[in-house]
Amino acid sequence: MTNPIANPDQFAAEVEVRAMWDLPATKAARDHCAQLWRIGHGSDVPPQVEPLFDAAMDAWVSNYLFKAAARDPVRPRFVRNFMPAYSWNGDAVPDARMGGDNPDNCYRVAGIAHGGRYRVTGQVVEARPAQVSFTLVENWGTSMTVQTVELPGIDVGEDGRFTITIDDQPANGRPNHMTTNPRVKFLFVRDSMMDWARETPLRLEIERIDAPATAPLSFEERLDEALRRVREEVPLYFWFFRLSAGHTINSMQQPIRPGSVGGLVTQASSIGRLRLEEDQAAIIRFDPAGAAYNSLQLVMWWYRSIDAHKLQSGLTGAQAVRDGDGLITTVVSARDPGIANWAQTDGLRDLLPMIRWQGLPARQQGQGPIHWLDIVPFGEIDAHLPAGIARITAPERAAQLAARHADWARRVTP
Repeated sequence: MTNPIANPDQFAAEVEVRAMWDLPATKAARDHCAQLWRIGHGSDVPPQVEPLFDAAMDAWVSNYLFKAAARDPVRPRFVRNFMPAYSWNGDAVPDARMGGDNPDNCYRVAGIAHGGRYRVTGQVVEARPAQVSFTLVENWGTSMTVQTVELPGIDVGEDGRFTITIDDQPANGRPNHMTTNPRVKFLFVRDSMMDWARETPLRLEIERIDAPATAPLSFEERLDEALRRVREEVPLYFWFFRLSAGHTINSMQQPIRPGSVGGLVTQASSIGRLRLEEDQAAIIRFDPAGAAYNSLQLVMWWYRSIDAHKLQSGLTGAQAVRDGDGLITTVVSARDPGIANWAQTDGLRDLLPMIRWQGLPARQQGQGPIHWLDIVPFGEIDAHLPAGIARITAPERAAQLAARHADWARRVTP
């Protein structure tokens, strides 16, 4: 594989992020954010996740530093964000997971300004992602949508290439066009990959094609805004956290359209809250509903993914084995239940599960987006599983996890 993320713009952005972290202003902002998060959580924090707090706060700030590196709308560039820590190109890249991140996604941002004219050129590399969304957003937290276009849905040539135009005018018949508003900040891209072994993020480039009336934003200007936004948006993301954590323990709501609360506007999702004792497991069944992309993922208390690059803390519709009736049954537990579709908790009791459906068909397939949740004693799991569910031996599990690690490595190999 030729990794389309391993490019000069990404490497330059990572250099900037490391330089930003070396500055006293960044460390002061980090400590202030930690204080704000502490105040918001109060006494509700499960003791088990206390040791993970500092790493979560570092990643929270890193996420905004990556956005700072991408922010300049005069000289825009795509920058990957929301990744766990990794090393490549001879350097370490800091963890930037936050906001209930989806480890099946390759997230990228690029700075956009109203009044500017932009051209995005893209190309499918190897197998295209199951679903890709391009969203203009009004805020650094990427929750305020201006417009979204998606693949499938974008006109793509026979050679896998396409162009998206962005400016302040209506499309007026132009294909693959997006229209800004005065509040636009970023173009936010999600490549959602169901098959980690084959699907590859798109190769993307962005250029500004008009003559800007202002100078490029300096390193200092971009960092200054990032350190303001990272503080300002703690309440926003604490609110997102409460959408899950505010549920009754061991419950999940049926799917909603999260566009109404700040998520991907074309997605349906189920969120909830689990608290599993050592001798308990959660059995979650859901209908894939014909979605281009779907998955079950576990999020930890600090509202970030649970080391999906190391553990099987979630499964996509392609990674999971379907039941005979077409549904997907997953067992969530600390211990291996011997079921192929096992979601590992990493020993955490308090979990925030998320099921996502993206690219749903116009006509309902199966029962549509729907799920079922049962909390059962670990020793009684078999009595609650559908007949013929796929099982797995210890050697097969080791092979399954080894393949997962190899598939993840495709993303962090230059």
